[in-house]
Amino acid sequence: MIRAVSLDLWETLIRDRDGDEAARDHIRACRIGELLSEEHLHVSDEQLYSSLRSIDVVRRDIREMRGWTLTTDRQIRYVLTQAGVHPSPELVQILLPRYDTAILELMPALVEQDALQWLTVLAEQYPLSITSNTGKTPGRVLQRVLEELGILAPFTHFVFSDEVQSLKPDMGIWLSVATANDTAPAEIVHVGDSYSLDYEGARSAGLHAVLFGRRPSVPPTVISVDSLKQLPTAIQEIDT
Repeated sequence: MIRAVSLDLWETLIRDRDGDEAARDHIRACRIGELLSEEHLHVSDEQLYSSLRSIDVVRRDIREMRGWTLTTDRQIRYVLTQAGVHPSPELVQILLPRYDTAILELMPALVEQDALQWLTVLAEQYPLSITSNTGKTPGRVLQRVLEELGILAPFTHFVFSDEVQSLKPDMGIWLSVATANDTAPAEIVHVGDSYSLDYEGARSAGLHAVLFGRRPSVPPTVISVDSLKQLPTAIQEIDT
């Protein structure tokens, strides 16, 4: 019996436009540069921006190590070190809120404009969780993003990789979802757009899964939907 539903965040509920994350890195570079100038430490915005862009490569390398995620305080330490600035705990803590909230100046968009309607329908039947890997925006700020976009209310639990220190598709993050919902993994359906991270990851941990976005490249046995409004029917099929 299905007792809870988990949803991925990026490309399932929200998405960026082309260039948005690069633009946020410009915002982060300016914020870091301004603070360093106040401390009489002068580093060009271009150098800071270059270090920020390279973090994405570092994050991919760390993801291949599995079981560990590059939190934003570690990202700031990396950028400062690349700039030849000692990343003292005090400096990192001052920079952290300025770095973490760059997304609030350039917000992502909803994948579906009527998402709240269909999430509310789902929430009347099941507790809903967000299960998401994080990058340069921590989970606590992503909750503010969901609130700004008007889709926070239907969710009961939030499982972000930076908070549980485990990345999809690894087992740890799925166990955190089960623990948060006080259910067995087999009683949860996870919905996400990545076949490897979301669908196969959830299935390998004993959860049921629904792929968000139909595509011919996946096995025909994969349950897929193209819209949140199709989820109740898909979950009923799983639960029969």
